[in-house]
Amino acid sequence: DMLLIESLGRDVRQSVRTLAREKNFSLTVLLIFALCLAANVAIFAVVNSVLLKPLPFHDPHQIVLVSNSYPKAGVERAGASIPHYIERQEQMKDAFAEVAATRDWGATIGDAGSPERVEAAYVTPSFFRMLGANPALGRTFTEAEAVYGKNQVVVISDAIWRQRYGADPNVVGKTLRIDTAPCTIVGVMPADFRFLGHNPKIWSPLCFSEDDEKPQQRHANNMEMFARLKPGVTIARAQLELDALNTRMLKTDPYAKLVTDAGFHTVIRDLGDDSVAQLRPVLLLLQAGVLFLLLIGAVNLANLLLVRATGRAKEFCIRQALGAGRGQLARSLLTETLVLAVAGGVLGLGLGAAALQGILVLAAHQLPVHVAAALDWRVCAAALGASVLLGGALAVPVVWHTLHGNLTAALSVESRGGTTTRAVHRLRHGLIVAQIALALVLLAGTGLLGLSFSKLMAVKPGFQTENVLTGAIALPWSHYKEDKDRLAFVERLTQDLSVLPGVKSVGVSTGAPFTGGANDNATWIEGQTLAPGESLQAHFMSGVAGGYFQALGVPLLEGRYLDEGDSRSKTLVCVIDEDVAKRYWPKGDAIGHRLSHEPPGKDTKWFTIVGIVGAVKQNDLADQKKQGAIYFPFGTYTGLWFVVTVRTTQSPELAGPALRAAVLRIDPELPLDDLKTMKARVEDSVAGRRVPLLLAGIFAAVALVLAAVGIYGVLAYAVAQRQREIGVRMALGALPEQILRQFLGLGGRLLAIGLPLGLIGAWLAGQAMSGLLFGVKPTNPAVLGAAAAAIALVAMLACLLPSRRAALVTPVEALRSN
Repeated sequence: DMLLIESLGRDVRQSVRTLAREKNFSLTVLLIFALCLAANVAIFAVVNSVLLKPLPFHDPHQIVLVSNSYPKAGVERAGASIPHYIERQEQMKDAFAEVAATRDWGATIGDAGSPERVEAAYVTPSFFRMLGANPALGRTFTEAEAVYGKNQVVVISDAIWRQRYGADPNVVGKTLRIDTAPCTIVGVMPADFRFLGHNPKIWSPLCFSEDDEKPQQRHANNMEMFARLKPGVTIARAQLELDALNTRMLKTDPYAKLVTDAGFHTVIRDLGDDSVAQLRPVLLLLQAGVLFLLLIGAVNLANLLLVRATGRAKEFCIRQALGAGRGQLARSLLTETLVLAVAGGVLGLGLGAAALQGILVLAAHQLPVHVAAALDWRVCAAALGASVLLGGALAVPVVWHTLHGNLTAALSVESRGGTTTRAVHRLRHGLIVAQIALALVLLAGTGLLGLSFSKLMAVKPGFQTENVLTGAIALPWSHYKEDKDRLAFVERLTQDLSVLPGVKSVGVSTGAPFTGGANDNATWIEGQTLAPGESLQAHFMSGVAGGYFQALGVPLLEGRYLDEGDSRSKTLVCVIDEDVAKRYWPKGDAIGHRLSHEPPGKDTKWFTIVGIVGAVKQNDLADQKKQGAIYFPFGTYTGLWFVVTVRTTQSPELAGPALRAAVLRIDPELPLDDLKTMKARVEDSVAGRRVPLLLAGIFAAVALVLAAVGIYGVLAYAVAQRQREIGVRMALGALPEQILRQFLGLGGRLLAIGLPLGLIGAWLAGQAMSGLLFGVKPTNPAVLGAAAAAIALVAMLACLLPSRRAALVTPVEALRSN
């Protein structure tokens, strides 16, 4: 054993000395290796954190999301209602060990004059128990505190504890002012506590009133429901029990027929899988891209190592003549390759760490808040393990080439000027073909993403994004309990903002596009009856005030806009968009008809349609569902939360301070939150597509460079190796253009093989990524053709320089250099 260790140590030292003498070769190999590995390290770190690591909760595989669905009404996921929550809590004890519910909200904290808006959540007392999450200080909520009147308690985050209380260990029992009401702090959560895509700063008890629990609220679906499965219970078993419960409860459901026609059912999903469902295809696409890049780099390295091994043929022949065995030579070559691989792996880890930080900055808002992507032991082990495996794989063709044939054959090859065997030529050419094909796949995939993104950005959102500033306001219920109080505030706000310098028009909406506030509700049309089995449809609904449509630039197609008088008029009116109009009145006679967001009855409020406006994208430019929107006067469809929309004659960002000051003048308790231009909101909505495109573009560019370098290297070496032969042919009358055609023809033949293989791979890759494309077919001929042309151009340019060098060789120079 000691002899073996000493022998290995001697081989390593010898390899380091040999590689140190060949600085250019060693640095080139290390750079290619490190660049390709760094890309894989950075992406795998994110994949590991998002897809491979379990959620940071106790037994996370037992936690599930329970959500209602009404697919025939256009609502795939609707959360859960309070009656459903109570029924499942009481009647599914065989399947669920614990159930919990949450509702996101925003809280205003701080004193008058300097209010601050923070992300918050209402949670049932069971929420923390279900997650197995314990507070760092104090306690969480008791069941007795989930009752109106006893719910003035709060659990705060580590960030609030440090920022507002200086990490005071005696903070429990102190008071925090939330929405103007004093609340007692009962606990502080640990700094690393996160829940999926949410990052609340405070948690309050979620309370249920008697009205909330009435049967009429069975499909209100205004919260998210979670459950912890009992040990041994599978999702499939729990789903069967829940389906049976839904069937039983539909017998007493006042809306049984309506929801059945809408396809009502409830889906249980694994929480971990569901939380990364949207990111999974993007991350797998990027991981596949960097693996292709690594393969291209490996092919390049294999060619470099083969070229180097051919140049050392005489050295190996002499070592064999002096008594070195084949095993010793093989071990020496393997050690050299592994030394390069490990050094490249370490360098790749360093570059990968830097690349990861760049990705995290780019994709900060696309990653779940509970994800902390980092180079943990799993990523480092995978990177170093891959380096060693790749080093071993790269050593195989080198060892085979070096030990192929006997000593006499090797010396005879050397004596004829260093030409290599046909097998080695075929191997090198095969590697170049693989490189061309792989680069084409990566380039075509990037082209498809780029064309898809350009088509997405060409989609008109239905409004004008230029010079529009938006901000959110949340009114505290304690001060604005009545609809008339909320309307009075909004009317004064629009009046005060409209006279500010540079403001062209001002509007308010309870659900402005790209703010996440749009709600969808079932709609009843007066005089229209549903066919048997036909479902009600849900449309986006919002209350608007001021010059909302003018501020956003939503075009009026027919009738009129809503005006200020409509909020106080006894005649109930509304405006619909063109998608709603086409659905119910395809002949174009929508004006004057009535609709409602309430089931028909003696107290139903029917709204007369007075205008039709253009359709607006609500949250996603790629959305093609045409769900439609209905707009009501704010006075008849109010909310405590709404968005202020201001169109300016100048840069919209400049109006921000004046808007904030105007709000504080009306009510010093209210902050203007989430201040952002509409253009920025739309751009943020496509960031999930822009970041993968940018990264894929970088990978494709590197792959193209590597392919060009690989082709150039092989042909340049072939010219140098055959310089004597070229000189002899020139002396015998061969023309320079014949020599040029010969080497360009070699590059053309390699292209002729590599391009069809690459096109097949690009077609398969396009099919795999079809779900990520918008308005582009996976087999888009323009993209495939452009990618093939780009590869061909780069490859032929890489062929041109060594081919010209061959054509310029003179017989005298060739024979003298030989």
